[in-house]
Amino acid sequence: MEHGITVYKTSDVNSSEMVDIVDSLRLDAMVVIAFGQKLQAAIIGDRFAINLHGSLLPRWRGAAPINAAILHGDELAGVSVITLAQRMDAGLILGQLSTHISDSETAGELHDRLAILGPNLVNEVLTADGSGDIQDESLVTYAPKLTRRDAKLDLSLDADSVARTIRGYSPWPGCHIMIGGIDCKLLRAITKHNMEKHGEIGEILTDGSMAVGIGSIEIMELQPAGGRPMTWKEFCNGRSVKAGDMCEVRS
Repeated sequence: MEHGITVYKTSDVNSSEMVDIVDSLRLDAMVVIAFGQKLQAAIIGDRFAINLHGSLLPRWRGAAPINAAILHGDELAGVSVITLAQRMDAGLILGQLSTHISDSETAGELHDRLAILGPNLVNEVLTADGSGDIQDESLVTYAPKLTRRDAKLDLSLDADSVARTIRGYSPWPGCHIMIGGIDCKLLRAITKHNMEKHGEIGEILTDGSMAVGIGSIEIMELQPAGGRPMTWKEFCNGRSVKAGDMCEVRS
């Protein structure tokens, strides 16, 4: 709208009104990005219609592919451009770009990096011949829509799993934990000690890490209730957090 481009807003993209509008525009192509509504055959017509998806399909079809890639410890993430299909994210693959996931990257950060890759890939597909590859259904995995309930931490798991859970649900819905009686949203954590047993589950250790089921995690960034995001060191400064203190998952 700021650039003088006509924008049509609708709560139902498949309504007869929107079908008439789209038909009147005589479009050469349609590009769908994070739209949230399924386009029916009537609105697509016989146009070249494509979708930008935030995963390396057929891995992680569904609403939360970026979160799933981190939660499951994938080494690679990426974007795919596919043809629109009536089955969710099941169209022909027209192009893909991949990127490595860093050991400390959050879902929010990965999302922003993939968002930069997306437009270039879409442009390449729009100027290509339109041929694509069928997805291998035997390799399909699904990433369902997230809820706040999904982000409840299980500190009895190993350090890698706990740290990935924190990063995979950051910044939303966010994992919460009680530290020194303060409700904190954990924004970033990495594995500190992997396979060794260190202290009781939830205990703050002498090196500042927190013990979990196997090993311990280093909390790198968190946000106390009513406060701003801060580092672990900033949080501990001025607070009586010390080795031996116990942390508990908020019920």
